[in-house]
Amino acid sequence: MSDEVLTIKLTEREIDLLHQCLSTNMETVKRRHDVTGSTADLLQELGELSDDLLEQLHRRDDGWGIDAEINAETQMFTVGVEAREKIKATSRAAGRRALKFVAPGTPKSRSDTQDVDVWAPPPNDPAKW
Repeated sequence: MSDEVLTIKLTEREIDLLHQCLSTNMETVKRRHDVTGSTADLLQELGELSDDLLEQLHRRDDGWGIDAEINAETQMFTVGVEAREKIKATSRAAGRRALKFVAPGTPKSRSDTQDVDVWAPPPNDPAKW
């Protein structure tokens, strides 16, 4: 059996007839055989073919196809990013970040507490008495 894909142009009526034939064939197989092994595989394959035919019948190029879904997803993502950026820009944290910004090369002033070296021995160390 070949896995080559073929393109066939069918009218809506022809697709409907094929769908009815597949459904009838599936019911006949179910009645005449036990649904196990290769019979179950055949029924699944026929069902998937029937579903594919119906999908093609009802799929229209009305702007709601895969490209439209990707475009809508991209737009939604972009809107979310812009909203987060807007909130970030107007938040209190943005104000604090702006206050803490120091130009490169500018020496930072430290408090007396920050200048204490915790590893240095204290001036009143008993070892030095």
